[in-house]
Amino acid sequence: MNGSGKSTVLKTAAAAYRSDGTTATFFPDDFFPKTPWDEVSGVSIDFTSRVAENTEVVTVRKPTERWRWTAQRRERASYFLDVSRIQPANTQIGYGRTAQDVISRGSAEPLSEAQVAQLNRTLGRRYEEAKFDRAEGKQVGVVSQGGVTYSNFHQGAGEDSVLDLLALVTAAPNKSLIVIDEVEASLHPKAQRALITELLRLALEKRAQIIMSTHSPYVLEQLPPAARMFISLDRDQRRQVLYGVTANFALNLMDDERHEELDIYCEDDEAKYLIERLIAAGLPDALQRVEITGVGPASTVINLATVAAAGKLPRPGMCVVDADQVSGTDYLRLPGELAPEREVYLGLTDENWVAVAERLGQDVGPLLDAKDSAVQIENHHAWSGEIARQIGGTMRPSKVWEAATDVWVRDVLGAEAAKEWCEAIDAALRSV
Repeated sequence: MNGSGKSTVLKTAAAAYRSDGTTATFFPDDFFPKTPWDEVSGVSIDFTSRVAENTEVVTVRKPTERWRWTAQRRERASYFLDVSRIQPANTQIGYGRTAQDVISRGSAEPLSEAQVAQLNRTLGRRYEEAKFDRAEGKQVGVVSQGGVTYSNFHQGAGEDSVLDLLALVTAAPNKSLIVIDEVEASLHPKAQRALITELLRLALEKRAQIIMSTHSPYVLEQLPPAARMFISLDRDQRRQVLYGVTANFALNLMDDERHEELDIYCEDDEAKYLIERLIAAGLPDALQRVEITGVGPASTVINLATVAAAGKLPRPGMCVVDADQVSGTDYLRLPGELAPEREVYLGLTDENWVAVAERLGQDVGPLLDAKDSAVQIENHHAWSGEIARQIGGTMRPSKVWEAATDVWVRDVLGAEAAKEWCEAIDAALRSV
């Protein structure tokens, strides 16, 4: 969210190490300077780093005029790329002089075939060649496409920034720290997805740590849950940090164009649909008043429940975990004792499966055979997909789950039990 402190976190991370001799050393004053409008004092920053099993904490303080370090920072190659990287070359002051200096005193540094391939995959282009002409700390990126060669004075902002970024990450020493602000800037959705794919691959190959900020759903969806950290401002303008959240959860909190009165957070899409059917059966008038969002594993939901119970989310919210989780005071559990797939698929009788088959437009015999085979799989998350696969045709796993859930809520759980389960949601809506 804007104003939540993402850029501050990135700048602080960039100052966590001292140079290993291959890059410049960043200092807090580089990012948090004193100005005629800003007095930076009474500040303390803790850097916690882990090397193998060892954890170290280095603190830097600025009580008045000078920053004071409690210990020597570790050496590491560190890079910081802010949003100025997308400024077109021909808008920079002195760009004409830069061009002349590079032409007269520069040397060419061609990109490898692998680097050109990375550039092509990211931007969906067919560059034949790419290079940097460098001189005295200045550089001009040059690409060739369709027999035409042109520099970054005539490249789009996204094209220019991706060329620079991929070249930097590829050339960076192993185990480097690379910090990127607004990684998606000037890139269309397809290029955003492709860029993150390339960065993830390079980070793995080079064992590098890449920290980036983004407001893009396309970037968030490409990142594994462990790589997502969401910083939000609560209603008292205090910062809350949540880890492992889904892209939908992050985007819902970033978007103010919402009319629902209550956010309900659960683990995944299966739980989301089950909650929707429970509300439809037990508290139907509430369906238009709530937004249900899967946010990630149970640990994430439970952590979020603590934040929600304290009223520290931007909007009123409540959390629901699967029935196989322990009970808690800050969240609801789904009905039953098992994970949703186990509760539903194992709880349906043969007669219930007749109703499921009717909803799917299938014969009940093959459907029961598919179910009996699927539930032998240890991973219950795979059951819907296996049933859909065995039925064949264009059957979607989500359609199987929805049909089975509809019948389970109606014929196994029942309207009275659904209504009882929805009492907490009703109470939350009344308080809103």
